[in-house]
Amino acid sequence: MRIGVDIDGVTADSFTVWLGELNRYFSKNISVIDNYDIHQVYDVSWDEMNRFFKENMEHLFMMPQPVKGAKQGLESLIAQGHEIVYVTARAADEEEVTLRWMDKYKIPYKNVVFSDLQSKVDLVKQWQLELFIEDYTKNALAIAQAGIPVLLLNATYNQGELVRGVTRCRNWTEIVRAVTSLSGDGFAYQQGVELRR
Repeated sequence: MRIGVDIDGVTADSFTVWLGELNRYFSKNISVIDNYDIHQVYDVSWDEMNRFFKENMEHLFMMPQPVKGAKQGLESLIAQGHEIVYVTARAADEEEVTLRWMDKYKIPYKNVVFSDLQSKVDLVKQWQLELFIEDYTKNALAIAQAGIPVLLLNATYNQGELVRGVTRCRNWTEIVRAVTSLSGDGFAYQQGVELRR
């Protein structure tokens, strides 16, 4: 199966690092990011938040650790014969630092696609992805509406009702289990529910 995988929040534990850095920069004491649109959490303009990320890109993209279990999960999926295509909202000018981070943590990769904050749906279709692993609800819903099943990695900013085609996974162990089930059952699984052990 050809699987699309997001980077920030799915492969890289970016939000943990970004929370501390944003608190320092904007002199805030926010403890939880409960909205994926971070500029709204910090009550600043999109342009101001974008400027912060551009000016601190190297630091912000090299500091995060991998999400717990992500490296092992990705290696397991590849060992099962699945093809991984990373599709990130990052811009093309962030490719070098992104690949350097992946090399630093030995994250296996062959194809990394940069959407530059554009809709991922066209890229999902272009790369003929059969499943997508995401953390941003808006992307998950759009991809699912295009007919591609999505595994949504649980996060503080993606709570709420799920729709058909989107399955919440609490961690990478559940992601690997869901992919194994999907590939073994030919996509015959219950969508729009939270996976249980």
